[in-house]
Amino acid sequence: MLNREHEIIVGNKAFLAELCMVDAGSVQGLRLGEALGCVFSGQCSGGCGTASGCAMCGSVLAVLASQTTNAPVEQECLMSVRRGARIDAYELRIHATPVEIGGQRLTIVGMRDISAEKRRDALERVFLHDISNTLGTLLLRAEMLAARGPVEVYETTHMIKFLAERMRREIEDQYVLLQAENGTLDVEREPVRPEAALEMAAGILRGHPVARGRKIKVMRSVLPAVFTDEALLVRVLVNMIKNALEATPEGGEVRIWAETVPEGCEFRVWNRESIPPLDALQVFKRSFSTKPGRGRGLGTFGMKLLGEGYLGATVGFGSTEADGTTFFLRLPVGTPAT
Repeated sequence: MLNREHEIIVGNKAFLAELCMVDAGSVQGLRLGEALGCVFSGQCSGGCGTASGCAMCGSVLAVLASQTTNAPVEQECLMSVRRGARIDAYELRIHATPVEIGGQRLTIVGMRDISAEKRRDALERVFLHDISNTLGTLLLRAEMLAARGPVEVYETTHMIKFLAERMRREIEDQYVLLQAENGTLDVEREPVRPEAALEMAAGILRGHPVARGRKIKVMRSVLPAVFTDEALLVRVLVNMIKNALEATPEGGEVRIWAETVPEGCEFRVWNRESIPPLDALQVFKRSFSTKPGRGRGLGTFGMKLLGEGYLGATVGFGSTEADGTTFFLRLPVGTPAT
């Protein structure tokens, strides 16, 4: 239950259990984002609801709308929360209901965890859509191979291998993301050449449906090796490039490169399109996507989770109508390199 300033007056046992608390007094006076550990709650002196990132927060919008209309309001809330050094995600259905008790206007807020529904949507999209499409093409190529003569066998065999590798990688990507969210992902660091990582990431997406009619331009430069997990680095770069390709119209170009900056080595992925300001506030939230359809929004979330949570990097982006959009991953100075 919240007062007019959105501060918690009391929470039930389920709410306290979610926060691993037993004393209701420990949450009194906090706002929802502060109690749950939202990454935006400490960015401004005004606390939860006052940072720029709060403009699209489902819990804030639901409570405000309920207070304004004096009617129940339901809203989806995607919240990134800090758990020690890790960033976790809440996917909640918020139900805000206004009440008046002793002449005081209050708001009862109910929260339901919908992360399982979101995860199911994502898995349905990956396994029932993406992998089914890849498998269909794979089977078609196999049929073509059976019908062709010896001269044409090599090309078709090569394509079957390419499609099988893509399907294996899509399954593995989901497995790695699940491990990362569960905190069980192992990191194996070694010297990695930035230009080699960029070429590997670009190579994975060349020939992918999302790259059809679009160009991936690798702007080559020779830089010192960085000490990191190559497989995880490449996965983050693939997500960045894929995100840029999806935003690029046919005939367009995505540019990728690495450069030395004062803080370390920075990998960058650019495309011409800009991100609307309100969408930019939610880019790294799990399950948020500007593209239609269920089961999306894991790509940018995965960039942040793997890049910052496991590689010790900084992941971010800049976007303007004049300059387009550039996502970056910055590995810090001080990591052993050769």
